[in-house]
Amino acid sequence: MYVISLLNKPFPLNSWRWYKWRGIGFGLFVFLFLFLFKPFRLDLYPSFRLFYTAAMYGFVTGAVILVGGSFFIKIIAPYINEEKWTLGKQILLNIVLMTGITIFNILVTQLVHQITLPLWWHFNMLKWVLMLGALPVAIAELISYNYYLRQHVKSAEGLSKNILVTFEKAVSQPELSDQLINNIPFRRDITAAFAEKEIKAVYKKKPSLLILTGENQNDRLEIPHKRLLAVQALDNYVNVFWEQDNKLQSTMLRNTLTNISEQLVGISCMYRCHRGWLVNTQRVVQVEGNAQGLKLSVDFLPQPVPVSRANIAGYRQVAEQHLADLC
Repeated sequence: MYVISLLNKPFPLNSWRWYKWRGIGFGLFVFLFLFLFKPFRLDLYPSFRLFYTAAMYGFVTGAVILVGGSFFIKIIAPYINEEKWTLGKQILLNIVLMTGITIFNILVTQLVHQITLPLWWHFNMLKWVLMLGALPVAIAELISYNYYLRQHVKSAEGLSKNILVTFEKAVSQPELSDQLINNIPFRRDITAAFAEKEIKAVYKKKPSLLILTGENQNDRLEIPHKRLLAVQALDNYVNVFWEQDNKLQSTMLRNTLTNISEQLVGISCMYRCHRGWLVNTQRVVQVEGNAQGLKLSVDFLPQPVPVSRANIAGYRQVAEQHLADLC
């Protein structure tokens, strides 16, 4: 059960840079393993031929990982929901790559030796590739998972601490401040009350409202910017989440998240934390971390808002700068 639970843990979709170094590393590993340990009767080869053969298989291994990784990142990954990508799926992807390594190594062997290998030899080759590659791959992915998990949990703890400090300053009453530690609904009440206070201040200072428009200019939403919670991309639409009278409201606009982001350029507490999300950093009540990145609990919003790995540093900067101030 533990193994199944571990394989279902969220895992990030890696970048091309990750596959590049993985291809170089595993290609070098195969070369050194064959050259130094001389399996498969390679000890009968003279030195130059041994070096050439080991280098050939190492190059094929690295090339398959590089090409396969590039294909996955550019062609397949854009259609994958990263939140559903797991450690088990990542290991399965590596098994597919190892199968590709086997096929191309067999083709190279037949080409170099001008022979046609029997079918049983193909399965024997696959067995050896999996035996040589499965354990290093599993270890490498577990190391990556633990590294990302520790890193993001640490970031989440620091950001959550800053949120608590901000709430404690806003509350100022010790008996209420104690409730902030584990009481998320209480944090949301305080955040909403604080936001309502600032909304009234905005009304007094300037009558203008935040106006978000769709591709059709008649398709528009007018709200005080303090009531804007988050914006989610949904194909050719965006779902705008906002709050009114302590209730969650949502409005669909036909537009892209990029265009909406440009409309919000003057609202410094709005941050694009993910390719599919914009979030109001001042309405975040809790931050949690996993191997994929951060998860933000936002006022009134039932689902967490993801922060991708590439945007963690930017989110931290915006959140720390604007969380306790008017944006």
